[in-house]
Amino acid sequence: MPKLHPTAIVDARAALADSVEIGAYCIIKGAVSLGPGTIVHEHSHIHGQTTVGSNCRIGPAAFVGLDPQHRGYTGAPTRLVIGNENVIREGASIHRSFKSDEAHATVLGDRNYLMGQSHVGHDCILGNDITIANGALLGGHVTVGDKCFIGGGAVVHQFVRIGRLAVMSGNDRTARDIPPFAAARELSLKGFNIVGCRRSEIPSATIKAIRAAYHCIHTNRNLSIAVQKIKETVPQVPEVLELIEFIATTHRGIQPSIHFARDVHLNDEE
Repeated sequence: MPKLHPTAIVDARAALADSVEIGAYCIIKGAVSLGPGTIVHEHSHIHGQTTVGSNCRIGPAAFVGLDPQHRGYTGAPTRLVIGNENVIREGASIHRSFKSDEAHATVLGDRNYLMGQSHVGHDCILGNDITIANGALLGGHVTVGDKCFIGGGAVVHQFVRIGRLAVMSGNDRTARDIPPFAAARELSLKGFNIVGCRRSEIPSATIKAIRAAYHCIHTNRNLSIAVQKIKETVPQVPEVLELIEFIATTHRGIQPSIHFARDVHLNDEE
């Protein structure tokens, strides 16, 4: 039997695994599903068609699966899908998708850590092992790859993609895509995330190839020329091909190298 605090309010439509724990003054509203070992701490709200996997820790005072913050939303039964072993700390919020068809959902993978007051907007797609620090905000439709770190107070514009193993500094912002393995700071690409690459046990030869690829980005003002140099001079290991593919498929543009950021952002303002 789930362990429910006497003050918790749990909807009859909710499906709770036997080992679920619901703390004081929590509200579980709608067709919520909570997997084995998940604990919902006091004063948290979980609403709507929200599926939470096993061994997650939610709250206290977290807001999970509430309606999307979208002026066009009319109350459709939209979805949020959360994987296993996620930590969603105090005051964090994650909203369901805007549209109700099966092709749309806000999705979190496994083992993500959302610190206090962080926000994941509607239709975001997050991979695995991501850390989002205190007060960081993801607009709607943002995509974040595995093992990214988003610093405290960072703001990510809607529809932006952040590639795998990228790191974004605190109190920064971006309206452009941040490619995989990047270290983003001050509206630019400062370098690459060598610490994250090493912690992920990427082979040293591959790390050297990633470094060489970013060297091309930092020494060529024109991004298309930089990509051509990467293809011509850098070993085409899978990680380098991943970087090339990410750049080729951008819609919002790529965050510029710190060496050229001033010129790029001045052009944006004109």
